[in-house]
Amino acid sequence: MLLTVLDYQMRGITIERAMQHYRQHARQKVSNFEELKALLAQYPNTKEGNLLVAQYLWGYKYWTRVELLRRFVDYFESVEVTSQEKLKQWATTVDFEKDFKGKIKGAGLAIFQWLVMRQGIETIKPDVWIHRFIQKTLGYKVNDKTAVKVLEQVAKTMNIKAYELDWRIWEHERRQP
Repeated sequence: MLLTVLDYQMRGITIERAMQHYRQHARQKVSNFEELKALLAQYPNTKEGNLLVAQYLWGYKYWTRVELLRRFVDYFESVEVTSQEKLKQWATTVDFEKDFKGKIKGAGLAIFQWLVMRQGIETIKPDVWIHRFIQKTLGYKVNDKTAVKVLEQVAKTMNIKAYELDWRIWEHERRQP
């Protein structure tokens, strides 16, 4: 969850530095769901409280990411997903429309897809890079669901993993002027 809320529309180097800070300064005390929940309980869900949590976890002032993290913690506790094993199992059976959509303010299909991809599910995350690529390729925009469906089919046709196609598009688009 830490990486999912942090790695949303953020530069790779920033994420690497933030996670390095986490490993060096916070991981010993916050390494599982219960410890994360306890940390969040120590601070109010305010800008100031979330700022302190963000600085402790990542060494950055990403207080809005802590707000999102709190929502993830509440959601996953409500569906009894409180360990990495349970998260992996959840990812194999969850349906975005039925089980996730609208449950976490600020977390749409792209964040959902990125979360399940991290659990080994073969799919595409419809982020800005994917949408830019599709619009340049097709000449028009498509919605998130269509982007996922079309590119999953393209990956099958190309006989590559969906996450590999996602990564290749990201690399291609990142190099564009």
